[in-house]
Amino acid sequence: MRLELLSDVPKGRTRGISVLFVHGICLGAWVWAENFMPYLAARGFPTYALSLRGHGESEGGANLRDWHLKDFAADLEWAVAQIGGPVVIVGHSMGGGVAQHFLYRGGKAAGMVLMASAPPHGLMRASFAMYNRNPVLWGELLRLRDGIIDHVDFGTIERGMLSRPAGEEERARLLSRLGEPAVTAALELMGWRPVAPLPWTVPPMLILGGGKDEFIPPVDVELTGVYYGLRPIILPGCAHAIMLEASWREAADHLCAWLAATFEGADEAVSA
Repeated sequence: MRLELLSDVPKGRTRGISVLFVHGICLGAWVWAENFMPYLAARGFPTYALSLRGHGESEGGANLRDWHLKDFAADLEWAVAQIGGPVVIVGHSMGGGVAQHFLYRGGKAAGMVLMASAPPHGLMRASFAMYNRNPVLWGELLRLRDGIIDHVDFGTIERGMLSRPAGEEERARLLSRLGEPAVTAALELMGWRPVAPLPWTVPPMLILGGGKDEFIPPVDVELTGVYYGLRPIILPGCAHAIMLEASWREAADHLCAWLAATFEGADEAVSA
């Protein structure tokens, strides 16, 4: 199966660790290309972004709703092998769940960053919280999951993803690239059975979340930190789509600083 793997390789000095971004549900590798990929590459990190099967320009769209987490974990294994050398995986939302399941199934990574990620305990708590706090958004997501695309109010979903109104051009670009949901994988992430690795088996990890996130609220980010024994970083001005926020650079700075502090060969300052 042909998979899309975008790359942005530094032109000058290259650091000793590569970064692989994994997108969330209904998205693709493109979501990282505008901001995070060039930002990290300019600071010396070879940077890649994978479109999981059925997403972006990858094959497998005809079976998108039936793919399992194990299938997406296999895509991640392929990408890590293609890159070679030590790789830090950055997973957003569903992509964070896929990254955890990759480790659960024995995959290896030098490090992992969970960004507004599906938590190790599953999405059930967050789903009930959304139902109580924002039932309109919950209902639109239910329609999207059930494939009732023509009746989905994407404006409601957009307002749930971003902390500020999108411009007309940005909105058109975002909505034109949203795909259908990977329903089976999303249901697996609800937490009916374990999908995450044991906390003492994981590589170095960073956990980021948005203070205004309607999808993965701060309490679930904090609970992810409790599970892995880490203190998460909550970005107060960010909603769910951190990489598309006007304040995306704050998250990118935290990521670059963590990479520099954690990995040998990446210990120089990473400020602009």
